[in-house]
Amino acid sequence: MSRIIALTGATGFVGRHLVRALLCQGFHVRALVRRKGALDDLTHENLTIVDGDLSSDLTGLARDADCLFHLAGLVKAPTWSIFEDVNIHGARRVAKAAETAKIPRLVLLSSQTARAPELSRYAKSKKLGEEAVKQEFSGELAIIRAPAVFGPGDEATKPIFDLMKRGYLPVAGGKGWRTRSVAMVYISDLVDNLIAKAIEGEYDGETVSPSTTGALTMPQLAEYGEVALDRRVRAFPIPLIILYPVATITTLTLRLFSIGHLSLGKLAEFRYEHWQSNDLVSNPTPMAEAIAKTVRSYDALG
Repeated sequence: MSRIIALTGATGFVGRHLVRALLCQGFHVRALVRRKGALDDLTHENLTIVDGDLSSDLTGLARDADCLFHLAGLVKAPTWSIFEDVNIHGARRVAKAAETAKIPRLVLLSSQTARAPELSRYAKSKKLGEEAVKQEFSGELAIIRAPAVFGPGDEATKPIFDLMKRGYLPVAGGKGWRTRSVAMVYISDLVDNLIAKAIEGEYDGETVSPSTTGALTMPQLAEYGEVALDRRVRAFPIPLIILYPVATITTLTLRLFSIGHLSLGKLAEFRYEHWQSNDLVSNPTPMAEAIAKTVRSYDALG
């Protein structure tokens, strides 16, 4: 009998790719969906939709599941209380449901930013979300602190790849911008890794950051872009004297109107120097190939 995998966040970027891969590999998938019809494009006989959100009764989602992936969360919010409700209290509710249902294994998709909770409200909420899950769930727990995830379907990184197609890779300036490095993971590498290792228990009791590349500077990313796009791509720093006023204004518009992305907290994350990872996936997709596939997917959408 195929195992039952329950998911929150199934309609998100990582969630959609994970659901497709699980169904292709014969798993039964039970997905919590907040917006009716949001997964209509993934209709499958082994996919069961549970209507609701993180504030709903999660009994039906968790019942008899062999593993629960908690992927749902916010990357931006106008106030701390909203981050708190979703990324902390929401994670706690999921963990309680998993505990009550006696699910043997829970996989929490967190963020690398949780290693530096002082940087931003988002980072703090992810760290506290991890702690909440640990408090509530006594079964096997794997915490996946995802690095920068990219690939087909990701709207968050699309503007960066659009600029790379024009030959530019903007970078937050400041001291040491050329040597500042980050871990990155291509979406199919992440999903394959989660299925092969997290579900099978290889990450039980661990906090890991599965990565396609463990430490990549922006000039190196530009070089991969050149190979992928067959054109020159230049990494250039945006001076902090420009970025800080923009981030200050965006922080205000986020708070008042939920508009914008580059807040002061997000700028602090971009300037942080310790986003590297030693947790490389098996058989990673070559970076140039991953970039090329990502750009082609955007081109196909027009």
